[in-house]
Amino acid sequence: MRDFAKKVKVSVSFISQLEAEKINPSLSKLKDIANALNTTVGSLIGENAKPDDVLIVREKDRKHDDHIGEGINIYLLTSHDPYKQMEPLLLKMDVNANSGEHKYQHFGQEFVLILKGKCEITLNETKYILNKGDSIYFNSNVPHFFKNISNSETEALWVITPPGF
Repeated sequence: MRDFAKKVKVSVSFISQLEAEKINPSLSKLKDIANALNTTVGSLIGENAKPDDVLIVREKDRKHDDHIGEGINIYLLTSHDPYKQMEPLLLKMDVNANSGEHKYQHFGQEFVLILKGKCEITLNETKYILNKGDSIYFNSNVPHFFKNISNSETEALWVITPPGF
């Protein structure tokens, strides 16, 4: 348990309380746990779907996480389906919000469509400025970073593969 807690960057006490259902972790912490277990958040919380199911998520029912980064709110646009091949997300970024202090990379691919505002996405050392209506597609193994460079909220449709939430 100690090794697992270290891998997820939480205390053993946190894992113990989680197992005893005494705490409710954030969506981002559940994602860290799911990644460490090589599964999805949906699998952890017991959601099931058949491969031929149609998945509809009403706007009022979207799951939300505001613990991804300071000033970034992520809305899940689909429910859990162990057979889905992509994860569509809606990101709402406050002025100057960014993905963190350092570039990050992971397995998969990403597609981003700016719905509102202006976003700067850095891939390796190259910066790309995306305005409303612009899109970008890239391999997630390229070190990347993003930030809102608009003077108002920026919204983006962000699709990642493989699904992780």
